[in-house]
Amino acid sequence: MLIWVGLTNNELTGLNHTGVLHIAPTRGQLRAFQGDSLLFTADSVKVSPGLVLVAAGKRYQASAPVVFKSDCGRFQISSLRRAGIAQPVYEGNLRVHSASRGLRLSLELSLDSYMQGVLAAEMPASYHAEALKGQALCARTYALRPRLPHDQDLVNVCDSYLCCQYFAGHGANLDPRIKAAIESTAGQVLVYDEKPILALFSSNAGGHTENYENCFSDPVTGAFPPSPLPYLKGVPEGNYPGLKAPVGSEQFLAYLYSNSGLGTKLCADNWSPKFHFHHRITADSLEAHLHHNIEKLMDDRESAPYVIPPAGSGRGRFGHIKRFQVLKRGVSGVAIELAIETNLGQWRVQKELLIRKVFANPDAGIKRLNSARIFFQQKYDKLGLLAGLDVSGLGFGHGVGFQQQGAQGLALAGMNYKQILSHYFLGARIAQY
Repeated sequence: MLIWVGLTNNELTGLNHTGVLHIAPTRGQLRAFQGDSLLFTADSVKVSPGLVLVAAGKRYQASAPVVFKSDCGRFQISSLRRAGIAQPVYEGNLRVHSASRGLRLSLELSLDSYMQGVLAAEMPASYHAEALKGQALCARTYALRPRLPHDQDLVNVCDSYLCCQYFAGHGANLDPRIKAAIESTAGQVLVYDEKPILALFSSNAGGHTENYENCFSDPVTGAFPPSPLPYLKGVPEGNYPGLKAPVGSEQFLAYLYSNSGLGTKLCADNWSPKFHFHHRITADSLEAHLHHNIEKLMDDRESAPYVIPPAGSGRGRFGHIKRFQVLKRGVSGVAIELAIETNLGQWRVQKELLIRKVFANPDAGIKRLNSARIFFQQKYDKLGLLAGLDVSGLGFGHGVGFQQQGAQGLALAGMNYKQILSHYFLGARIAQY
């Protein structure tokens, strides 16, 4: 099966490329086609916005998408960067076409070739074979049904973890453990009601996964919460010895945090340093950065609907911070609505990802919180003013669906990949596509 993968810019934030592309085969020649016509054969090509091509000292003006094929089936784009990779290498055929703000790149390749790049980027090859197999099914299924549709982009899926799942191209040598995970699950996908599921995954759930509708908005309408998905329900990652607090409560999070020394006796994902985190932020630092973070969220049309200012408050009137309070939590304890009390009123922020972004703070080394499964300790001075904030939390990522480090813990405990997938995707089954 062949699929089209949209290649995003160096920031992984969009499909438009505004600079000059440098494309070359890893060996042999590169052939450029417009429709069925061969434009040229060359060692390399530069492509500028407007679909202007320069190869072997000649300039070509293309009027329709150009498809590049290499003699060896591989090429590199030296103008692209991926995490830790300069000049990423790709298998397949590359299509370049004009867009209103530059160029669009898309890669045609086999589904399993695509999966090689996803697994190598998304999960360490050192993980247990059964965990790798579980990730292989998630990657294969997600390619068939991404959360955000890309039909208008003329691709099936994009390569960014900010939107779909991370595809960083093809390394020089594929680790045999990744190859084995793909080949041993050949053609297998996850289905519910005979349709591919939305096979979401993240790194570490911090002891309990979360319901889909508590973390994501509807990809088409933007409504939050969206309609629930029956197979994406929060599930416990352990038996929680000695727990007395209700699961999903702030006290539950504090219990997991304080008992992290128990390791996998507590829960399957508690073998990793990503299981919990802590930040201490001074009030001065919060005042210096949080207002700016709120403004950035309000300037983004996708996040603005989920930032609700106090009644009668203007954008430039944030106020002095008095306290933080989680107004609503999901089944895992994830914060899905946060209140920020100021002297001018209450600001509310919805959705776990936006709550994580609110706390971006260069003084504390925070780009965004690892997760929104958080609880606070707030400190006040003698005048009753906020002096500092301790943010403690569990997990890494949104925590919905398959959990990579939880899967590793379950595999080491003796579960096979089918059992692991049944644990994370309730009621879904494995089928051949």
